Order: sequence, then structure tokens, then C-alpha cells
Amino acid sequence: MPTGFPQSPPGAVGQLAAIVTTVLTGMSLPHTISVHQQWTLPGAGEPAGWVMTDNVHAFLATAAAGQSADRPARVVATPAAGLVKGTDGDDWVLACVLVQVRATITATARIGYGHCERMQWQQGRWWIAAGAAPAQAPSTWPGTEVSIAAGWRTWVPDGRE
Repeated sequence: MPTGFPQSPPGAVGQLAAIVTTVLTGMSLPHTISVHQQWTLPGAGEPAGWVMTDNVHAFLATAAAGQSADRPARVVATPAAGLVKGTDGDDWVLACVLVQVRATITATARIGYGHCERMQWQQGRWWIAAGAAPAQAPSTWPGTEVSIAAGWRTWVPDGRE
């Protein structure tokens, strides 16, 4: 997973995008639990209560009904936009990322998915912070007028993989 994002609001959004795309592209419960354990601070909740765990569980349940052994389900998640809902200095950011998700089971479907987390700078990197899950940003289609009106700003890659 990409790391090394700067101690700034855009850095928090970048780290959140890396976390979300890693979970969605991995699309397994053990992988999601591992990511949660590696990227959350104490008090951020348990993996079983994380909305990303719920998302992965729901996808896997749906995929199990439609996939075949020779064509396993596949998910590609790409950051499309970011949003900073609030900050408390450079150490705490309420960050959101809008990802374009392309999932293939028997057919391919695409969605825009918005996800927000409290992010805290600690030990030289961004972590998902303690506290209740924030209200989610709208899951709009990236680049549309609705997306722009909701406050999403177009993702500009910085060359990180």
C-alpha cells in the first residue's frame, strides 16, 4: 500500500485513497481486517464494525451467487476525487475520497463510491482516527456537475503507485 503522504490535508486524503483502494481491490475479508488493523488508531472501532468490512462482505455475498470457478469476481478501484470536510491543524483531517469502482462478476458494473474517515497524523504517517464514523459524502459519478456541487475536487495523481 502506498505510504509517505505529507502531513497536510491533501496528504490525509491521499492516504485514505490508498487505504480504500487497497481494501476494494483486495476484496477479501481477511485482507480488509488486516488493513483495518494496520491503519487504525486505538478507539477507531473494530474491523467487524467498519463500513468497508460491510461493503466487502456484501460484495462477496453477491459475487458468490454469480461467479463461476473459471471467472472469479474482480474489482478495480481508482481514486477520482477528494474532499476535505474539516481540519484541526495539520494533525487531524476529516478526509473523503471518491473512487470509481469497476466490478466484474458475470458482467461489469461501475459506480462512484464516496468514503470519509477521521484521519490523524501520528508516528510519521496518517491513521484512521478514534471516534464515531463520520457522515459519508455523496457517492456521485466523478466529474459530473452533481459531484462538483457536492464539493468533490478532481483527483490529480502525483506519481505514487
